[in-house]
Amino acid sequence: MKNITRRQFLAATSTAFAFPYVGRVLGANDKLNIGVVGVAGRGASNLKGVSGENIVALCDVSTSNLAGAKKQFSNAKTYSDFRKMLEQKDLDAVVCSTPDHTHAIVGVSALKSGRHLYCEKPLAHTVSEVRAMTEAAHKHKRATQMGNQIHSGTNYRRVVELVQSGAIGEVKEVHVWSNASYGKINLSPDDAPIPKGLDYDLWLGPLPYKSFRKEYAPFHWRNFWSFGGGTLADFWCHYADLAHWALDLSHPLTVHSQIGEARPERVTSTMRVEYTYPARGKKPPVKLTWYQGGERPPGLALKPGQFKAGVLFVGEKGKLISNYGRHELWPAEQFQEFKAPPKTIPDSIGHHAEWIKACKEGGKSMTDFSYSGPLSECALLGIVSHRVGNKKLDWDWKNMKAKGLPEADRYIRHQYRSGWSL
Repeated sequence: MKNITRRQFLAATSTAFAFPYVGRVLGANDKLNIGVVGVAGRGASNLKGVSGENIVALCDVSTSNLAGAKKQFSNAKTYSDFRKMLEQKDLDAVVCSTPDHTHAIVGVSALKSGRHLYCEKPLAHTVSEVRAMTEAAHKHKRATQMGNQIHSGTNYRRVVELVQSGAIGEVKEVHVWSNASYGKINLSPDDAPIPKGLDYDLWLGPLPYKSFRKEYAPFHWRNFWSFGGGTLADFWCHYADLAHWALDLSHPLTVHSQIGEARPERVTSTMRVEYTYPARGKKPPVKLTWYQGGERPPGLALKPGQFKAGVLFVGEKGKLISNYGRHELWPAEQFQEFKAPPKTIPDSIGHHAEWIKACKEGGKSMTDFSYSGPLSECALLGIVSHRVGNKKLDWDWKNMKAKGLPEADRYIRHQYRSGWSL
């Protein structure tokens, strides 16, 4: 909070939420006062990641989730509605670990109220929501981080150094695949009893009301377009992150889903999506292909159990394949005498620690929203292309428009029920 005056703060929030937050000047040894929205599942992991700070507020739409977290953080105030939590005067920062469809409504509110924000991936459920998150972070100058923890791993850093040092030459082609599979879920009747202690209306948040199915909450929401985006939304930000980072990719020129037929409610298990990116300075254009549900790059010969998910960079001088924890240069015989380039990317102090440091000292985390926003948009654009009948998107990123394809707007832009807005 060192770089914002009270007058600037009040001006920034006067048209948003009238929360009575006045930022503290924090030193490196001070502790943040953090509020966590969504305290089970990923929320429990994120709570653990920031538990060295002061956890002063816990928020969840499930009373049982809240009770479990309260046992660990007995001094924290508890809420079912994040909007009430944001009225708590002493909050410095917010961690959002809710399902995708409520990321933006929580995140933008937190940013407008002057709080720093850590949010799980992808940043939001629609492209327009992601853009709102990115712009709010920039406007209010808050420290942000998206929860793609593997970005802080040492293997990814070594791969980025290899690619950027020219070890395999210019890269114009990348293949990214995930072995995860969503959508293969049965549907029970849509009049199931709502679980005891779950505020289902708050769980839906800004979405139009729909009758409850037992598959929706708390665990299987990623299987439904209304709440998530299946494998592409869940794993793109982990695996395609490596390609975006190593090749300095951002907004694509075109996005084209090429197989599968979208169902109205459940997500698609098997997909293949082709992205094209423009040249970046002296770096050539790039074609990136995404695969899921058993789809893999053509001609990829692997031993059983090897690289079930991963990233393959195709360079002029060779190939580089990587997953979360290991990488290989191909063909192996060509690189027998190869010496790795010097380490230019420092090892991480820890994923959550990077964000906490940025909150206290200024600067950016490695996956702040200026980077993770465009990355998240790419995942969601693949879903848009798929849901409009596998039509190719000619993407105008500045105006958030698929040129000549007006039917894509309904999937690009969020549609909230009355009483909710960003």
